Amino acid sequence: MIYLLRSRNKLQSLFTAVLSVSLIILTVLVGGCASHRLETYQELRSTEVQPPAYYYTEVAKKNADTKSEPTVEPDPFLSEIEEKVLKYQKQWQAQLESETPIPDLFYDLSTDTMKTYRQLAASPEEAKTRLTQPVVLDLLVAFGYEWNPGLKSAREEIRAVLAQYPQAAYLENVLRQYNAFTKQLDTKVGPMRHKEMMAMKFPFPDTLALKGQIITEDVLIAQKAFEIALRNLVTEIKLAYYDYLFVVEATRINEENQKLLQQMIAIAQAKFRVGQGKYSNVITAQVELSKLAEAIITLEQQQETIIARLNTLLNASTDLPLGAPVPVEEERVTLTLADLYTLAVEKRQEIQKQKLVISKMRLVVEMAKQMTYPDPTLGASYFENRAMADLKHTKKMPMTFSTQRTLNPANTAWFGHRNSYIHEMDVKIEAMARKIEELESNLRFVVKKHHFGMETANRSIRLYRQTLLPQARQALDAANTAYQAAQIDFLSFLDAQRTLLKLKIEEQRALRDYRQHLAQLEQAVGVILPKQPLTEE
Repeated sequence: MIYLLRSRNKLQSLFTAVLSVSLIILTVLVGGCASHRLETYQELRSTEVQPPAYYYTEVAKKNADTKSEPTVEPDPFLSEIEEKVLKYQKQWQAQLESETPIPDLFYDLSTDTMKTYRQLAASPEEAKTRLTQPVVLDLLVAFGYEWNPGLKSAREEIRAVLAQYPQAAYLENVLRQYNAFTKQLDTKVGPMRHKEMMAMKFPFPDTLALKGQIITEDVLIAQKAFEIALRNLVTEIKLAYYDYLFVVEATRINEENQKLLQQMIAIAQAKFRVGQGKYSNVITAQVELSKLAEAIITLEQQQETIIARLNTLLNASTDLPLGAPVPVEEERVTLTLADLYTLAVEKRQEIQKQKLVISKMRLVVEMAKQMTYPDPTLGASYFENRAMADLKHTKKMPMTFSTQRTLNPANTAWFGHRNSYIHEMDVKIEAMARKIEELESNLRFVVKKHHFGMETANRSIRLYRQTLLPQARQALDAANTAYQAAQIDFLSFLDAQRTLLKLKIEEQRALRDYRQHLAQLEQAVGVILPKQPLTEE
């Protein structure tokens, strides 16, 4: 037992000695490594790293003579095309900034009267004061042209498209400059090295010209969108204005009949007091008077709604008071229905816009065909195999150059997706052409509908003015005379008065419908139609 305890103590002493020696050796090794790392770092700092030959041949030379940087001489032909492209932008920009509106608009804004109204719109406070006075249609159209937010948005869309001209022109300038591509070179031995390739791309002049034409088509499309917005705005103002005229005139007619009915009530009351009339006649007249008062209140509320609608179209407060509308001249269209069909197909802005979209898509297809082959490119890169030279027992490799040339389109690989894209565009163009046929078909229906509505309203106007209203006035005059002579009762006179009132209102409603159908017909055709006074046959 004592022997075992002594052996255990000896083993523990031996283990402690070995552990101490190991710690001493580990400390020496760590210190040596650190000393070696420090020496290596000091050597790196003191060692002058020699730059490669490429540095002396290219970089140092360039730094020594910074004023002699290589410049790319502009291509005269491309520069001429760029000037034309930017010239288009300047022309459109000058047109937008000019006080003269875009030519051939739906509504003539170039007259002296319209110019005066548009200048007045530049002073909102004075313009709002002018609106409280009697208003005319041209005044509302001019203010709508200057104030309507939808029209402003369409105008800004044109400005946005104009910003594409410099992008197309200057992009070619960028492509003609030298450009660098990083080329990873796998030497199979040592780390990978790379150098920059100096390359120059020569874009095809046709591509730039096509880009300019495409942007021009975009500008024309944006202009058509502006014309559509103006046409719809003018039509909405006209429709509301004609409603305004009708409500004001209907209110006036009801007020006149109200005064006439009040006079008849006074006569009925006087007869009743002398025993020549019935009290029921007085009550019936008062009921009729109450109906007229209710009709006037309803018309006044409709008038407030119409004023709010007009103010909304002008981008003004809905509570802004509006002066009484000035009556417009009664006119009729001189063109036949066949002429309207032809003119609508030619002048309708949506059809013109669709044709412009098709023209643009054809230019896109043509440019896609031009860009099927890449632009010619020349390039060269310098490569010094330093990885091989750093290895021992390795022969130093000579400096090498790598060139790039893509000048022959016939050697360019062809991929099926390019042909598929062009085929897709061709199919879309065909679909757009079918869309034009649909637009024309629907347009003929709209023209027919409003032409029919206009002719129906015109016949009603003539019927009221030439036959019904004269007869109703004669009947009322006769009834009034007979009632004064006690030959008819009060109800017969009241019925004659009620008939005349109804016919007057219906005549004004037919006139309103005629004007609105005419406005919508002009909207469908896309132009202001030639007219002559409505009374002429």
